[in-house]
Amino acid sequence: MVKHVWNYALLVVLVLLAACSEKNEYTRVIPQDASVVGSFQVSSLVQKSGLTESVDQTVLDKLKKNVVQGLPAEEAKVLEDILNNPSESGIDFKRPIYFFIQPDGETSGVVACVQNSDKLHDLVDVLAGQQMCAQLEEKDGASWTESGKLVLAFTDEALLMGSGRMKSEELKAQMKGWLNNPKERSFAATDEYKSMSEANADMAFVNGLDLMPVELRSMMQAALPEGAKLSDIRMLTAVRFENGKMVADMQTIYKNKELRKMAETQMAALDKLNDKYMDAYPENTFCWMALRGNGAKLYEQLDKQKVFGSALMSMPFDIDLKPVFEAVDGTVTLGMNMLDEKIPQVSLFAEVKNADFLQALINQLKPIISMAGRSMRLVPTGKDSYELQLADGSQFGMGQGPTSICIGVRDKRFYLTNDKLLLNEGVKGNSLVKAPWASEVSGKRFFMALSISSVRDLILSEVPRYSRGIAGQVVDNFSYLTVDVKDAEHATLTIASNDAKTNVLKQWVDLGLKLSGVVR
Repeated sequence: MVKHVWNYALLVVLVLLAACSEKNEYTRVIPQDASVVGSFQVSSLVQKSGLTESVDQTVLDKLKKNVVQGLPAEEAKVLEDILNNPSESGIDFKRPIYFFIQPDGETSGVVACVQNSDKLHDLVDVLAGQQMCAQLEEKDGASWTESGKLVLAFTDEALLMGSGRMKSEELKAQMKGWLNNPKERSFAATDEYKSMSEANADMAFVNGLDLMPVELRSMMQAALPEGAKLSDIRMLTAVRFENGKMVADMQTIYKNKELRKMAETQMAALDKLNDKYMDAYPENTFCWMALRGNGAKLYEQLDKQKVFGSALMSMPFDIDLKPVFEAVDGTVTLGMNMLDEKIPQVSLFAEVKNADFLQALINQLKPIISMAGRSMRLVPTGKDSYELQLADGSQFGMGQGPTSICIGVRDKRFYLTNDKLLLNEGVKGNSLVKAPWASEVSGKRFFMALSISSVRDLILSEVPRYSRGIAGQVVDNFSYLTVDVKDAEHATLTIASNDAKTNVLKQWVDLGLKLSGVVR
């Protein structure tokens, strides 16, 4: 058993160490109808991870010793050569390695570039001798072997490893077709492949929406214009590991002109953000979201969506939100923090044309509040200012006991908040203007930020006491997460660490090795 563990570790080492090769068209093996395709720049990932620096040489020496121990001299030499010079494996790890999932969600594969099929043949022979896989079989212009439910085949050009619930012979027949794919009928002939190749990313993924849960697919299909299908939408995600942060650039690819037009029309209701209202929230705000636009245009676009209409119909109370939307003209922000471990502090601010809509909204709320009896009261507190007093805030997720929600308009700013102190006295100390991500807000159509460090203690309080040491090391590695939308096609996810000088992948790998006990 231990021997097999070390043998499997050999495969990991082979991936961690890269080799050079000349180009070929191995990517034609990737099926064109794949629902998900991922590419991994192994050499870049290894370099950025710092694995060769993080793992002590004695650990590598021990790995080598255990891998070759007890092997015949000829087989031991094959593995020693590979461990000392991974190009001897016959696989070119400096070319991207691809992973794909078929539309059935059950059949998947891995594709790699073959540099030297003879050396790869020698490697598989050694693994077969250790009973890790079957003996190679030469058939249909390729070399074949199996290991459990995995089937591996390679030619002078490509290595293909397949897995699925179907019988071995059925999987082999499908893999044979992929190996013989002409380039023009493969994923390599698509615009998505071109975009993936040009993304300059450490990892890139292209996916359709057909593997999403049925309920979510139905909701999304209902939001599409007549004649459009979910298969007309593809997503490209390009991931880069940089010093102090991971950046994932996401692009929505529309294969239907009507879909693209609809998305652009919807996005036209939003304007580019500035730093409006950022100074109204403290720097340690846990969650903050912002958008800016014309409320009337936004409501018009939402009203065309069946999903939005269904959501309004499912509301427990009949409230006409159209006048509220139409009053909005500018920035809308929502911030959330934790007053203590159980009570969230929520503050919504919105630029409005005037306060005319407020009385109509209050009039709609009064009969609802009246039905609640003594558990809820609406008290006027001044001009265009009200306080919703709750006997028990838990019914709104605001902790047990009496709670008040302030509602009103002040200086053309609509507010809804349960933090009366913040509303009346403003921010004491630094505001979100000083947040590390503040400079990224301007120019975006939508922006969201999560400050992980601000809720460190809250997160750890939910973790069992015996696991808090490990959980603390993980949480302390992260600073914040942001999501921004630039236009109808482009968005970005960023995960930042507290160490801005070291590549974030190296930080994560070092943490993983430390927690696993490989390094101290």
